[in-house]
Amino acid sequence: MGVVNKNDSRQRNWTVRKEDGSVQIVLSPVEITAAEIAAGEIAGFGVAMNMLAATAPLPEEIVQRGQVLIVEVDPGADASFKRLAALREAHARLPVIAAVRNASIPVVRALLQSGVNDVVALPLTGADLRSALERIRGAVDAGHHGGGIDGRVISVIKSVGGVGATMLATQAASLHASRGVGETCLFDFDLQFGNAATFLGLQPQLGLADLLEAGARVDGDLLRSVMARTRTGLNVVAAPPEIMPLESVSADQVFDVVDLATRNYGTVFADLPGNWTNWSLSLIARSDVVLLVVELTIASLRQAQRQIALLRSQGVVDGRLQIVVNRVQKKLFRTIDLADAERALNHPVAFSIANDFPLVSAALDQGVLLDDIKPKNRISRDIGEILDGCSELVRQGAG
Repeated sequence: MGVVNKNDSRQRNWTVRKEDGSVQIVLSPVEITAAEIAAGEIAGFGVAMNMLAATAPLPEEIVQRGQVLIVEVDPGADASFKRLAALREAHARLPVIAAVRNASIPVVRALLQSGVNDVVALPLTGADLRSALERIRGAVDAGHHGGGIDGRVISVIKSVGGVGATMLATQAASLHASRGVGETCLFDFDLQFGNAATFLGLQPQLGLADLLEAGARVDGDLLRSVMARTRTGLNVVAAPPEIMPLESVSADQVFDVVDLATRNYGTVFADLPGNWTNWSLSLIARSDVVLLVVELTIASLRQAQRQIALLRSQGVVDGRLQIVVNRVQKKLFRTIDLADAERALNHPVAFSIANDFPLVSAALDQGVLLDDIKPKNRISRDIGEILDGCSELVRQGAG
């Protein structure tokens, strides 16, 4: 069930305090007995086993000895989740792996939202432990060398097809890249109908399919090799050239490439497919900001209601979900206004984008930015306000 932190192959200079046990495993007596591992060395890490109830407070001396902590979590015990939350709050930079028996998808998402680096299944096996530690090497290396905080993830989803979600993703990512506030990349995760590269005038030979196919061989060099770069400095991972079944991709694969990207780029935009999968829901849980794009039509608002209900049922609707209303007409010409949309969705509308269909259509057809056709246009100003709002949300979350 590993989900995060595959190391860039260029980073291998990490140290191990074998005398202390650089990996501290904290399991209850039952799970210690069931575990198919023993203290010693695994994947180059020294490993120490600690027996402690899943709800008992973590002794600080155990935490201080560990470069990585593997901590049991009992999904049925609030005290167990509170223990994990306290650990993350007190030691935000310490890599933590949650170990859970029979974890459901909502439980895994809740753990990822709490800030753990990975999730492994119980009973713990040597193979699972080795894989998790291999994935987490990058986080350990960053901690030893003063590495910065991982980049933020902004996901864009749509109420229905054709509402302009990909337009927003491509134009916003391009504008963000042009601001020069750190490297930016855009993943087109619409495996069947992705058009992000086309909208940006790119014809890349490689893309997302090549990353997914690489599996365990994905590293920073491979990631950069499949990216196409626009003149604004945006790095783009294009959708597969051929239609792929949505279920052919796993959450592990998606998390591996996204978390690798967050260690190499300041901001990662993700344009998601219209149909939901376990991996896309998991990526939403991993995101710092989620932009749900709607229109002021009955069909769009009804589907947005369903989207919000699904996200709420999975425990991922909170302040990160921002409603963006696209193609807003002047009041004289509209029958549904923003207040109507808020009442229908039972969720505030955070942003709106003006309607200028001829401008947008021309820009997308030509594969250029809106400002290339009409500098200082209203839509670009609206998108700039969205980016400012996303930055403020990330700052609040970090605080």
